[in-house]
Amino acid sequence: MRTSKRFLAAVAILVLAFLAGFALAKGLDRAASTSSAQGQADRYRQVLTDLQRSYYKPVDVAKLGQSGIAALLASLHDPYTVYFSPQQAKQFGQELSGTYSGIGTAVALKGGRLTVTEVFPGSPAAQAKIIPGEVIVTVDSVPTAGKPVSASVARIAGPAGSTVDLQLQRKAAPQRVDLTLTRRSISLPLTTSRLLNEHGTKVGYVALSAFAHGAGTRVQSAIAALQKRGARWIVFDLRDNGGGLVSEAASVASDFLPAGKVVVSMQGLHSAKEVAKTTGGSPTSLPLVVLVNGNTASASEIVTGALQDYRRGTVIGTRTFGKGVVQTVMPLAGGAELKITIASYRTPLGRNINHKGIEPSMVVAQHAAAGTDQVLARALRFIASGH
Repeated sequence: MRTSKRFLAAVAILVLAFLAGFALAKGLDRAASTSSAQGQADRYRQVLTDLQRSYYKPVDVAKLGQSGIAALLASLHDPYTVYFSPQQAKQFGQELSGTYSGIGTAVALKGGRLTVTEVFPGSPAAQAKIIPGEVIVTVDSVPTAGKPVSASVARIAGPAGSTVDLQLQRKAAPQRVDLTLTRRSISLPLTTSRLLNEHGTKVGYVALSAFAHGAGTRVQSAIAALQKRGARWIVFDLRDNGGGLVSEAASVASDFLPAGKVVVSMQGLHSAKEVAKTTGGSPTSLPLVVLVNGNTASASEIVTGALQDYRRGTVIGTRTFGKGVVQTVMPLAGGAELKITIASYRTPLGRNINHKGIEPSMVVAQHAAAGTDQVLARALRFIASGH
């Protein structure tokens, strides 16, 4: 997608200042495209220069620059536009590829707290007996409250063999627990599937954890395998799926919709309207139920919205998160990255779900104290009874 020269100039100015501090006159002059931007660049450069020349203690220009970037982005009041250090950028890219080095958990914000939603079998987190529902209070002594999920996830991840210190609030324990875990390379289990039997009706259950590379292919393979085993319905579980790649959202939608159908339209102030459509292949014709909750977000909402708009399936659960904007990643010098919101999106029927979410056709809440999956159970009753 295209962005304005003015915005790119502002970003370039800040990044160059981050890297070089005071010796950037030539680069900043090229980057500034307006007198206002040039003035801001000059002032920023002068402050760094004066601090280095006159401050009574040594000045870490890189640290000051990063603080400046953080303050700039915070002024946008957009939790999805974030700066990634080179290490965080590397980890973010690995997660989108379906593999990463970390502890083996999926997390989401629940009530403003970073909550574990899934623990991968055999992972360092599983070995430490971390379970879904526990809250990660700090990561390496840095509080997670008020921080973007992406920033906390990037801090939890790290090179294989390195350690990370977590402070947890467990469900049944009043006191917090301190743990040190050793990271290792983990392949994300994007899909889990199984065949269920509800009063004689064979139901294929497929859960997708993230829209990383290959999500559409893995969902298609899981559905095909379940159909061969006699599935007559599909339950597609997008609960606690925080999204990922828009291209994979179109690919996943293609597993259920015929070719050429609009999945989502996107447009920003500095970008032309873009429309993502289904790509064909062999979509299943089996009747469909989609499970969602308050942590179903972004690409998950794109797919849910499209399936709901085309009346392709029945959506069951609770209102989704309401993230109706899309981001792109801009590379910065030194391996850092800027993940920036570039557009809002609409469902095929033109719905804007930002801050609103998607209302299920059948509202069913999962109670924390329940020992069973109440939402899935209700979906299976719906399938068996037809209502």
